[in-house]
Amino acid sequence: MNRNISIGVGILLCLIAIGCNLKPGDKVIARVNNEAITESEFQARINRLPAYYRALAVEQKERFLDEIINEKLFLKEAYRLHVDRNKEVKDLVDEARKKIITAKYIEDQIKKNTKISSKDIEQYYELHKKEFVTLERYRASHILVLTQDEAKKVLVRLNNGEDFSAVAKEVSIDPSKTNGGDLGYFTEGQMIPDFEAACFKLEPGQTSDIVKTQFGYHVIRLTEKIPAHERPLNEASEQIKSRLMDAKKIQNLQEIIKDLRSRAKITVYKESSNDKDSQ
Repeated sequence: MNRNISIGVGILLCLIAIGCNLKPGDKVIARVNNEAITESEFQARINRLPAYYRALAVEQKERFLDEIINEKLFLKEAYRLHVDRNKEVKDLVDEARKKIITAKYIEDQIKKNTKISSKDIEQYYELHKKEFVTLERYRASHILVLTQDEAKKVLVRLNNGEDFSAVAKEVSIDPSKTNGGDLGYFTEGQMIPDFEAACFKLEPGQTSDIVKTQFGYHVIRLTEKIPAHERPLNEASEQIKSRLMDAKKIQNLQEIIKDLRSRAKITVYKESSNDKDSQ
């Protein structure tokens, strides 16, 4: 199955699961026999699709409308052939209904009891400040060559005032040469040890001596160093709220299960010893 067909089938299956919700007075954008497809139904279906298919539907609205039309044709034909009376279909619909009702109940109960106050966020922040420390960050550029002699020539050119970026673009063998040797930002542990050790000895604007690594010979220039700092509460609050919400939902779900079980009479019948012996 090619990608386009696969995407089409995926969207169609999502549509069948979503169902329809026609509203009187809506603008009709298509008809399938005597059944109207309205603008509100069309937009509601787009909004309720999973994120991946929603993006595709927005980009390809005509194709998405075709999928809705196909769905209505399939459904009408299925009813004509009495597929809805099939026992397997009835069992699946009943099972899906139970799962939907259960999921809605859990969602409502968890939402009702999941509230995070600003005080909760502040308390969490004070107790977990170490988790909101941004590591020291470095930004460096380098020129990588294969031999020590080449590296020495690079140093001579730089010491004579040539532009680091221009020299990197001319002689470096590293892909970063296209950016003038710029490696962007990194923290401790993200570069190979010898390279990092040389960087950490430099101050912004300083150039290293020749540094040998498994990749060759480097000349490094540290361009920026951002000290480690503690993220303020206003920056961390959304992340903290999300963490607390997740934890609260799990706690609420456990409490709901505990409460329901405490009010129910549950009997689990274990296998008898005779059953085990006969196996």
